[in-house]
Amino acid sequence: MILFLILLICPIYSQEDCQDKALFIVGLKAHYGFIIPHSKWVEPVSHTNPWGIEADICWHLRKKNYWNYCFCYPRTGISVYYSNFANPDVLGSAIAIYPFIEPYIRAEKPLNFSIRFGIGPAIMTNVYDSISNPTNLMYGSTLSFIALLNFSINYRIDNKFMVRLTGNYNHISNGGLKEPNYGINFPTLNAGLDYSFTTTCFEDREKDPGIVLNPKKNRFDLIFLFSGKPIAHGVDKRYAVFGFCGNYSRVLGRIFAITGGAEWVSDRSLRERIRIHNVVDESGEYIDHNRAAILAGVDWLFGRFIFSQQMGIYVYNPYGARNPIYQRYGITFKISDHFLTGINLKAHANDADFMDMRIGIYF
Repeated sequence: MILFLILLICPIYSQEDCQDKALFIVGLKAHYGFIIPHSKWVEPVSHTNPWGIEADICWHLRKKNYWNYCFCYPRTGISVYYSNFANPDVLGSAIAIYPFIEPYIRAEKPLNFSIRFGIGPAIMTNVYDSISNPTNLMYGSTLSFIALLNFSINYRIDNKFMVRLTGNYNHISNGGLKEPNYGINFPTLNAGLDYSFTTTCFEDREKDPGIVLNPKKNRFDLIFLFSGKPIAHGVDKRYAVFGFCGNYSRVLGRIFAITGGAEWVSDRSLRERIRIHNVVDESGEYIDHNRAAILAGVDWLFGRFIFSQQMGIYVYNPYGARNPIYQRYGITFKISDHFLTGINLKAHANDADFMDMRIGIYF
């Protein structure tokens, strides 16, 4: 299938053009790294050195409007990433397919640099089982998700080939789909080779700081979020999670904004846990399972896509949480001028709580 796609696309880019046409590129990389023992529950199985193989299919964008977003030439594409955790009896391996965006700095020079962000589904081969695999508390479901961030130093050998040396930070968890879900964090170093089906050339453009990409400096979001999660390890039944949040965003740079907001979340798995353990207040009533928090963070603005990172602090938390502070990582897509959708991951330190879908309006 991949060979057919290559043969199909190759003629499209048969003519050299430094101005507009995207470069079609394939790449292959080899990974080697280690596992971070981020919790006492996963430390016993963290003493291995994962290795992996990764293949990219991507397009290096060269139009002026893409350049204007970051004064760089970004790549976008899909990667297939196989990771072997060097512990087949407990951790097994994973295969992930994730879309990514990767801005390139100095792409017109032989020596250049890039930063990649990607997120997508991952299939795990050896998950937690209370009888056959009780020590794997990192992931409890076959379907999980990978999120990664990397930095690459690249050198173009000629107008077709480029070698790469990259530092990766990889995180895999199931986003709260099923317990246990402590997740696996494994930094890797990888080296690889890229091949372009068209002669590589980029116009050396002059920066024009007068171009304003986001003339509307202020944005207000009103969002409804929903998800589901179990109450404990080995429990298949899932309970609804839903909530509302409001965010304010202020653009400070070309593609950078600061954000602040608040959210209220009703986690029905907490309500069930409270009832099972008979957790009551002084008046004998069940403790409230609802939580509220304030948030602050940053947005990275790429056209209709928004990549967000926020830190949350609980201001209403009767039942208590693993940590009074948590993080949120999300991708939002602007469907139209006033409607948006996206996915978001909530985590307490390195322990994912749940992944939610969200819809909302902005103005």
